[in-house]
Amino acid sequence: TYSLKTDLRLAASGIILNQDLTEDFDWLGIDRFTLEIVLRREFCLKFSNQVEWKCNSRVTELIVDRSLNIVKGVKYRSKKNTGSPLLEIYGDFIIDCTGHNTSSPKWLKEKFNLIVPTIQIHYGCGYVTCIGERFRTGDPSLDSVAVIGSSVNSPENNFGFIVTPMRTIDTTDHDSLGILATLAINCVNSEYPPNDSYENLLEWAKENLDQEYYAVLKSIKVCSPLLPYRRAVDARKYVETLGKKWPQNYILLGDAICALNPQYAQGMTHALRHARELGKIFGESCHMLKDISHIFNRRAAVVTEECWFASTANDWKTPTLKVIETHKNGEVKTYQR
Repeated sequence: TYSLKTDLRLAASGIILNQDLTEDFDWLGIDRFTLEIVLRREFCLKFSNQVEWKCNSRVTELIVDRSLNIVKGVKYRSKKNTGSPLLEIYGDFIIDCTGHNTSSPKWLKEKFNLIVPTIQIHYGCGYVTCIGERFRTGDPSLDSVAVIGSSVNSPENNFGFIVTPMRTIDTTDHDSLGILATLAINCVNSEYPPNDSYENLLEWAKENLDQEYYAVLKSIKVCSPLLPYRRAVDARKYVETLGKKWPQNYILLGDAICALNPQYAQGMTHALRHARELGKIFGESCHMLKDISHIFNRRAAVVTEECWFASTANDWKTPTLKVIETHKNGEVKTYQR
């Protein structure tokens, strides 16, 4: 772990954000795959034989009782054999945390004729990421911190940069910082950085990034391909507005209910706050099971609103902004700047 006050250098519009924090926080440096393994291990240790993993499977539809407005289970099949028969699994309470590509809106329309109000904000977000070993830049203010980042501030600056540690490594090279890190350059307004070669990315960075970030990029020994990603959007489902029309015993959680701009690193925090809120509701032991999904939707909306505001405040300024709204009556409106 790293201290948010002393081991990080996070900037916006040239202003260092984290040095004047009144309270320190720990930053966990880990890759997502290791983290998932650790979380699964802890989950299994805590619940032992109460957990059954269904791997390499894809849910295809909901099992519902429309007359009672309740979701009772799901149908799924093997990913490896798309022609395999559908299997069924039932549960007292079902959570969709499959991410922003969830099929829940489609299933709810099919099974309950329910249209989930949504808003999508397209701001031309794109990333180029890679993994590499960090080496000294010669600048102590950069070499002494584990996380270095600068956010987009459109329209004046449509590019961001961040390098975050995945793990420490043993090395005999004096110039190595002993850190294996993930590096990402992000953009808005569809001004995508190149990903065809590291040399071209360096040349682009020299022209478009501040010199300190260029120095960090230049000092990294890349040990993975350059991976582009160009489909990030702000996408929110206003499930709380549906009230009791929303089915019982079924909720969306995390990115499934609201996907956020990745540059602010809120996705996992957003999902964990939802999970904690759901735990509180069950822990209060005073709610009927059929009411929990509606109670959760209301409380989760408060959490989502905070993260949504932080994520979208800057995105609204993007010159090529496009907004798509779907209303509960099915009407779709598109606004293009």
